Amino acid sequence: MNKFSENPREVILAGAKEIALEQGISAINIRAVASRCKISVGTVYNSFSTKSELVVAVVEDFWREAFNDFHKCLKGEKNIFEKIELLYNNLFVYLGKFQENWIEQLSLLSSTGKSLGRKREYEFFEKVRKSIVNLLDSEDIISDETWTDNLTKEKMAKFIFSNMLAMLKAREEDITFFMDALKRIIYLK
Repeated sequence: MNKFSENPREVILAGAKEIALEQGISAINIRAVASRCKISVGTVYNSFSTKSELVVAVVEDFWREAFNDFHKCLKGEKNIFEKIELLYNNLFVYLGKFQENWIEQLSLLSSTGKSLGRKREYEFFEKVRKSIVNLLDSEDIISDETWTDNLTKEKMAKFIFSNMLAMLKAREEDITFFMDALKRIIYLK
């Protein structure tokens, strides 16, 4: 049995991802994907009923792949700051794979596609924030006195991830300032 007959949706998604990586996410359309996968347009529509659904699936798969490595960044003997820097560098590399600012290209989606994309993004980002909270909670080098009613682990995780996303969007390669500022905010034992 060939790969297509085993899982046509995955083969179609892989073809769409190739187009996004080579030409940008705005180049994804049903005909281009069908041509790339050497299948009929109808076969693509059997797995993805709209272009928006296909684009959202590509973006969702991208984030899933990027954050699979996220858990690897959280493991090991490194301290929290080294882990955060590893996470940032990992995301920087993944975003660098795209030839265009694909986040802006998502504005081309239908309103339903945008809503679905935002929902998926929110769910994914919540998992990341919760993982950062767990990381903050498990670090022995952070004094319990660091946390107050206003400076909570949850707010710190949101602060860390929001700043990471802003730096990624700006394509900041050097995050030394951010890491130094973070170390000053979270004082060590």
